[in-house]
Amino acid sequence: MAASVYLHTRLASALVRYAPRGAALEPHLHASLAQMAANPGKLLRAQLVLVAAEHHGLTGPAAEKLACAVEYYHAASLVIDDLPCMDDAVTRRGQVCVHRQHGEATAILAALGYINRAYALAGEALQRQPQRVRREATAILEQTLGAAGLVGGQAWDLGFGETDRSARTVGRIAAAKTGALFQLAILLPATLARPAAGERRALKALCVYWGLQFQIADDLRDVLCTSVQEGKTTGRDRLLARPNFALAAGVDAARARLERLARQSARALDTLAADGAGRWSYLQAFHAAISPALTIPADAISAAA
Repeated sequence: MAASVYLHTRLASALVRYAPRGAALEPHLHASLAQMAANPGKLLRAQLVLVAAEHHGLTGPAAEKLACAVEYYHAASLVIDDLPCMDDAVTRRGQVCVHRQHGEATAILAALGYINRAYALAGEALQRQPQRVRREATAILEQTLGAAGLVGGQAWDLGFGETDRSARTVGRIAAAKTGALFQLAILLPATLARPAAGERRALKALCVYWGLQFQIADDLRDVLCTSVQEGKTTGRDRLLARPNFALAAGVDAARARLERLARQSARALDTLAADGAGRWSYLQAFHAAISPALTIPADAISAAA
């Protein structure tokens, strides 16, 4: 726990330090950028990137830049998710959403500012790495964030009402959205270690399992928890006909799927532990650390029963 608090504090400071800035920014844009930097969430993905990058040989400042880049992509995606044309949310991380304080246009520009800054930071973090690493990192960014990844997943999310709305379709969309961000957080720093073929397969499997775990836990909270409990607007998936595994398959089936994914994650970690000679030990630690984030409040479950 102490290590996690230290990492969170370190990253929260770095997120403010590396945030986009200019000599004479328009006031609402400046306020939006500042709000995004100063109001971090749990920073689980960013912590994973920081620990992984340092474990695989990046120096402290370079590792921080890579971790901030991944978090900036994530933060920008949340600002866009909250827009009226998307989820039309009111609160995020316990605060009024950026677009409701500073306008939709400014929120979009702030998100673009962070995406641009993230690409620059990722480039700076890896500039001294071999060409092979930089080329592979570029490919990972394209695959996870582009039309085949996060952007494409968001499009399917918006068009979910026109699909069969099955649990299988929900899982496919979750893999493209939440899974894409875990691919970014796991595979981007892993390029530094030059994983073997078997390790690469286990890493990719872990991305899928963790991504689905987080999405299903989030789906359950959207159905079972209040906005006050979560610090963000809940109940939007049912209202807007958005993909939600708990709605598509039922709460009991969603909880059972979570348990099965936890076992699959553990097997993938065992494979990495057997093949990697300690190179992936930080993933075991992360697996233990994220368990609370995947736990649904008991009072919410009992209330739904």
